[in-house]
Parts: sequence; C-alpha cells; structure tokens
Amino acid sequence: MAFIILGIVLFICVITVALVFMKKLFKNDIMLEVTATCEGKNEDNQAIMKIYFRYSIGRLARRKREMIGSIEWSEGWMPVSYNLKEHGVYDEERLLYATNEQTYSTFEINATNALDEQGRGEGYVVLVLEKPNTSHMSRAGVILAVTANMVTYQLSDSTSWHNDMLAN
Repeated sequence: MAFIILGIVLFICVITVALVFMKKLFKNDIMLEVTATCEGKNEDNQAIMKIYFRYSIGRLARRKREMIGSIEWSEGWMPVSYNLKEHGVYDEERLLYATNEQTYSTFEINATNALDEQGRGEGYVVLVLEKPNTSHMSRAGVILAVTANMVTYQLSDSTSWHNDMLAN
C-alpha cells in the first residue's frame, strides 16, 4: 500500500516539474513591443511619428484565430495610415480614420498573411502632430486582441517621447 501511495506522489511531482519547465520554456512566447521613431516633418510642417510594433502570438498561431489591432495616442496627434508586414514585406499603407475627438482607432490584421511560421509579425502606424499641446510628453499605445478557440487574449504596450525633440 505504501508503494502505491509513494508511486502516486512521485507521479504528481514529476508532472508538476514538467509543467513548470514547459511554462518557463514558453514564457517569452507571447509578446508585444512598441517603439516610436520621429520621421521629420511633412509638407505642412507637421511632425511625423511612426509607431512600430512587433508581436508574437506563439502557440496561438497554430489555432484558428482572428486578430484586431488598436492604437491610442496623446491629444493633438492624428493618425494618417498603418502598414503591416505581410508575407515578410511591407506592402501598401492603409488609411487609418479617426475623428477630431477620438484618441484611438482600430485596424484589422489578416493573421494568415501577417504572421510568419513562428507566429510573429510587425507593423507601424503613422501619426502627425496636428495641434501642438503644452505637454512635454506624448505617448502612443498599441493593443492587439487575438481570439483563438473562442478565447480572447489581449496584448498591450506603449511608448512615450519628449515633444521638445520635435521642435528641430
């Protein structure tokens, strides 16, 4: 009887160690990273920022999935367009719409084209400074919603920059 109980406890310990090891192995499997780059000024003398985002959905890429992206930004900025790397290359920029009162917009991501074989992808959103504000800092955040097998996973990250650097 003691051998049976000892065997069951040993089995549970082995399974627990295996699960902990697998969780650590796939810890960085799902991620979103956002960075901002100043692209100078346009013909209307408005500052241009590109908000780059890189993401990985890891094992979720193997499941049937839908993806939606969302960008939010500081007051005074307006979105112009977005572009997603599809089949490994940036193709064409798509317009991104928002009204003057909005500080966010959403865009669709075709997961079949936008993900590589490891479940990674990237893209960018172009913002222009329409109404300079008195704040010294601006920010932009990206949210990705991945629905796989009727469960929605949400990834989010943001970045900020000093508006002083845009004066030059």
